Amino acid sequence: MKILDAINEQANFELESAYVYLTMSSYMADQDMAGMKHFMDLQAKEEIEHAEKMIGFLQEVGYAVKYRPLDPGDGKFDSLLDVFKKALAHEKQVTENIYKLVDLARKEDYKPAESMLQWYVDEQVEEEDNFNTLVTQLERAGSNWGALYQIDHYLSKR
Repeated sequence: MKILDAINEQANFELESAYVYLTMSSYMADQDMAGMKHFMDLQAKEEIEHAEKMIGFLQEVGYAVKYRPLDPGDGKFDSLLDVFKKALAHEKQVTENIYKLVDLARKEDYKPAESMLQWYVDEQVEEEDNFNTLVTQLERAGSNWGALYQIDHYLSKR
């Protein structure tokens, strides 16, 4: 089934997402933004959990999971805001991928995949909202370090 191959690819993309967030975490560490680093570390762990959930599903239905090399990107960012804008764009790509998976599951009339994927549809609403909010806050903060440190402190509590 094409849907199982596509879920396998998305599981790899979720693992790659963890690496992307770890490059962002490293940038935050270099900027002495411990709260933002903490936030990105948790995002990375969440992406691994997302991949594990897909992998578990694939294994339950008897699919032999295949792994591919992961590309974390170049790890170069222009600013704190740039990091969060790129994270938001990345989450929008994940959302698009999930929607395509749902469409494929429906096309192939494979209800187990459609059911499993609904959790991801709901999760992406939350992910995009979180990053939209942070991008807005960082845009408003501009270069005001007091405001940036408040955002950093807030993210350390996640």
